[in-house]
Amino acid sequence: MDLFTIEEQQLMCIFDMSSKERLLADLEAALPYIYNKELMDIMNGIIGKLNSISDAVFGALPFDFTDYYSEEIW
Repeated sequence: MDLFTIEEQQLMCIFDMSSKERLLADLEAALPYIYNKELMDIMNGIIGKLNSISDAVFGALPFDFTDYYSEEIW
C-alpha cells in the first residue's frame, strides 16, 4: 500500500476503517483533541489522501497488516 506511509497506516488502524466515510468522520472528530503538531500533520495527511481517492479505491486497499507484521517479526 504505497498510498499511505507506515505511520499513517498505523494511525488509521486505531480508527473505524469499515468505510472511507467512517474513517474520515473518526479522524475529523479526533482532530480537535490532538495537540501534537506531528500527529496532527499525519492525521491531516491521511484526511487529504482519503478525500482524493474514490470509495472503490479505498475498498481495494489492503488494510490487513497481520501478514506484513508476521513476516517482519519472523
